[in-house]
Amino acid sequence: MNHQLIAIAIISILIGISCGILIAILIKIIRRKQEVDSLIRPRNIVGLFGTVEVPFDRDSKGKIRVNIKGSIVDFIAMTDRPITLNKGDKVFIVEMKDSRVWVIPAEDLKLGYDSEN
Repeated sequence: MNHQLIAIAIISILIGISCGILIAILIKIIRRKQEVDSLIRPRNIVGLFGTVEVPFDRDSKGKIRVNIKGSIVDFIAMTDRPITLNKGDKVFIVEMKDSRVWVIPAEDLKLGYDSEN
């Protein structure tokens, strides 16, 4: 009877260890297929919309907030348009250069302007 309990305990331990190893292997396989890249590249930024946090115009810098890859990121923003962008305005990112973004008002897209006007 004692030998049977020891045998059952050893088998249970081996099954538990085997299941744990199998789960660890499956997790590793699944993670290989996932792309984990938190680096923000210009190609990930250009074409996104943001919201003005600190007002700015053609002659000053401001700050916009963008939701990218599930995270909220703030950028120094500039524009070449002869307008003032106020807090809460929606903007469209047309370029990223030296960690700064160049934007146009989102409403310009609806009006049919391009980024050069």
